[in-house]
Amino acid sequence: MKIILDFLTRLWITVVNYLFPKKIKERKRTLSIEETIISEQAAFLCQKYIEARFTRSNLCYYNPKSRKRDGEPTIACSEDVVNTLNEMGALLEKSYPKLYNNVLDQLNWRINLAILVCNMFNRVSEQIIASGVNWARIIAVYAFAGALAYDLTQTGDTRFIRCLSRWMGHFSARRLSPWIRQNGGWVGLICF
Repeated sequence: MKIILDFLTRLWITVVNYLFPKKIKERKRTLSIEETIISEQAAFLCQKYIEARFTRSNLCYYNPKSRKRDGEPTIACSEDVVNTLNEMGALLEKSYPKLYNNVLDQLNWRINLAILVCNMFNRVSEQIIASGVNWARIIAVYAFAGALAYDLTQTGDTRFIRCLSRWMGHFSARRLSPWIRQNGGWVGLICF
């Protein structure tokens, strides 16, 4: 119950910060080649996680088209990393069903505009890692992405499901890639 209250408190802060944003100018950082690869793998892993989330829920809608655009390579991860992330995420969802089910209702989110959904994804993901990045929190971000994709589909709005993988890649590039690189890349998840 404490976890849910903490999450809802952070969520409320996120909503307030969204409605009344602070004007902070961020300095853009250049990603190393390794961090760029890690962020592309993050997008791939998110797509695989959402597929697994839908399979676990017997939801047949999700049939992803390749994220690959002309000239844009899709960088995959090993099956061990994919399976480890999916197993740990499923365990997290099972352990905290109130947190990872009906997330749209919990967020009281009814606006269906891509920019707002993306912004909410980023703000909630930021709250998940607010006290530091570690494998457990990275898995929690993926569990949130899977739950959000599932809830969007349940409400009949499937426009943003494929976008979630891209948003995860961008979020990873901004916030997760340096930590993942320092902790052995995605293979480090298996040792976690």
